[in-house]
Amino acid sequence: MIRQRYGPSDFDFALVYLKEKNIFYVFPVGEFIGFGSEIQMVESEKRQRRPRSSAYRDAWYQIALRAPREEIPVGTPVKFGEAVSRVIPSQVLSYLSMGKV
Repeated sequence: MIRQRYGPSDFDFALVYLKEKNIFYVFPVGEFIGFGSEIQMVESEKRQRRPRSSAYRDAWYQIALRAPREEIPVGTPVKFGEAVSRVIPSQVLSYLSMGKV
């Protein structure tokens, strides 16, 4: 099985949790897919320079920056046929077997 790469429209953020360190990383999709196949998340004070991933450690503010500022109105989803009280496609066979159609 060949895996496909993630694309910019697949998700908004990737959350990575390092359980042993109790640390979260919040990567925007563009940054996450830019890492390729490997992300270095070294949590050590002995390093001379910080890994590129360190900018995303506990970066929850990134989600807040992209979140809508107001409530988004969402209509209630309705199956085809329900709004006019007719048989919906998923119920056709049961209606035919009961002789209701």
